[in-house]
Amino acid sequence: MTAITMTLSSPDVVLNDGKGSLTASVTNGSPTSERVVLGAFPGQVTNPPSKTYTTVPNPLRTIAAGATEQYVVNFDTAGASEGSYPVKLIAYSADDAPEDYADQAHVVTLTVPAAEKPKPKPGFPWLWVIIGGVVLLAVIGVILYFMFKDANVPDVKTKPQAEAVKIVTDAGFKAATTEIESASPEGTVVNQSPAGGEKVGRGSTVNLEIAVPVKATVPSVLGSRIETARNAFQTAQLQLDFTQGSACQSSPPLSLMRCVVVGVNPDVGTKVNVNALVLVRTELRSSIIVDPVNICLSNPQLCEVRLNP
Repeated sequence: MTAITMTLSSPDVVLNDGKGSLTASVTNGSPTSERVVLGAFPGQVTNPPSKTYTTVPNPLRTIAAGATEQYVVNFDTAGASEGSYPVKLIAYSADDAPEDYADQAHVVTLTVPAAEKPKPKPGFPWLWVIIGGVVLLAVIGVILYFMFKDANVPDVKTKPQAEAVKIVTDAGFKAATTEIESASPEGTVVNQSPAGGEKVGRGSTVNLEIAVPVKATVPSVLGSRIETARNAFQTAQLQLDFTQGSACQSSPPLSLMRCVVVGVNPDVGTKVNVNALVLVRTELRSSIIVDPVNICLSNPQLCEVRLNP
């Protein structure tokens, strides 16, 4: 028997996911070259023989006298059941039987741990969902409280419309506007409801009355004498002028004829600006004599009593 010896890089094998390796240094101590085999055998005698889960690349090598060869030994226990698997590594001459070198065997134990049980999947976190929902509702409640709790209405009277609307909306209220004829500057707030300083819920509507120029109404003068129409237009703060085709501009004195308004432009009842010009159309019409007293009151010259000397 030749002098073949072997040492291992580590007496233990660390398996990572069932795989690992170590280095076996085999030395030929004989004076001549030897064909050396590095073999792996079950560490226990079983029937049938158990697997070694070991591979040795290029296990048969010719080693010169006194030389050392490095063998890489690979282990793979994939598919093995839980337990320990001893493996004998024997370096022997290819011309002899492995059993002749049994006393030089190195035993390596491969340990296959129990398969890890899958961790139970965590249940749905209903408790946290409920807590989150309660917190969310509380936050919403606080926000709504501050949004709609009572607040003082700002006083915007006399302010321009755009500025007043901005102040009201910035304070958390809605603004609604209507127009009202007023002597106040056009476009300013004349009245508001609720009044400034009143406390009402946020989001409430504040009604604003916006000043527009005061309008005059064309008076009802159709059929009236032109003198009466002039007085009515003066009272209404309107200017009077005559249309083309008007027959007269005043009632003739000492006459049974009168100057009567038969048309106006714009029409009676129309809203126009103060001091606007209103056109009238007139006609000369006969006076209807019904009561001599009324005639004498309207034309006293006709009723004068002339005494003969």
